[in-house]
Amino acid sequence: MTRGIFFRHVLREITVSTLVVALVLLVVLATYQLSFVLGRAADGQVPGAMVPELALLSLRTSLTVILPFALLLGIVLALGRLYHDNEIAAALACGVPASVLFAAAGVAIVVTTVLAGWTALSDGPRAARRVVELRTTALRNIASRQLLPGTFTSPAPGLTIYFGSNAADGSLQDVFVQRDLPGAAARMQVVLARSARYQLAPDGAAWMIELADGRSYEGAVGAADWRITTFARQVLKAPVPRASLRGPPRVDGLTNRELLAAGGPRQLAELHWRIGWVIQVLVLGLAAVALARLAPRQGRHARLPWAVLLFGIYAGLLTAGRTMLARGELPAAAGLWWTHALAIAVILVLLRVSRRA
Repeated sequence: MTRGIFFRHVLREITVSTLVVALVLLVVLATYQLSFVLGRAADGQVPGAMVPELALLSLRTSLTVILPFALLLGIVLALGRLYHDNEIAAALACGVPASVLFAAAGVAIVVTTVLAGWTALSDGPRAARRVVELRTTALRNIASRQLLPGTFTSPAPGLTIYFGSNAADGSLQDVFVQRDLPGAAARMQVVLARSARYQLAPDGAAWMIELADGRSYEGAVGAADWRITTFARQVLKAPVPRASLRGPPRVDGLTNRELLAAGGPRQLAELHWRIGWVIQVLVLGLAAVALARLAPRQGRHARLPWAVLLFGIYAGLLTAGRTMLARGELPAAAGLWWTHALAIAVILVLLRVSRRA
């Protein structure tokens, strides 16, 4: 009976501490992500309507890093308070085995590991793909931004537009359009129209330009077979220029199956990176139980610096290993398993040093 009560008490303390730490980290990270995205919006790189979704998506991609850190600090804080207030000493004196601490922490570790696995292997990549889609759409809209009167503009390859002014209803007045026509011969079309309207096609792949009251000239430069037509309404379709993000193609949005199928160094490094953070939850969770143990008269937060140092070293090892794998400096078979072995060695050293501190 006593064992069950103490188990629930310890589990409640660990759960509350972990949730509080995770919430604080999420608020800090959300503030940073929001300010970062707002900066891009202020520079005109993304429209204001995309800011909330981009900030939320960026937060989802960062959960993989937040979860192991929150669990580590949550366990250290919770058990540190119980040690400091002599609750653990009293429970042990009443015959409650120390294994109850590991059992209570184990429940939190299992739940956090499942959540970390879902975030790292499923939800995180899905959010990263959506981020790329939104940013690519924003770049494409920037490349095809609203036309300016009195200026020759090329919103798409092989298309030039000029107009004299904007009407009150948003239409373009006194329009000149020149575009290259498909085919082997170098033919073009020149259109003079009284007014025009343009909008993005529903599929986002082309601009639809609706011209009114004009004349069209089609032919090749220097040829005498130009065709001239007069129209009341004509619709031209121009492809939207493709846009892509700077740098090498991103792999954080690929599914696990796509990473395995590609088999390149960068793809395998990304896959090991995702798995590594899930394993880190298990390693840090178990290490936190031992690390949280306080000596008599130690402060309840005495182990926090050691916990932060441990997480920093562990995360640094994973980051360095990922970089070396992506560059081909390590064989793919090595993966990031060696980083966990080094982290366990570091944990043992830190436990030994912290006991003497």
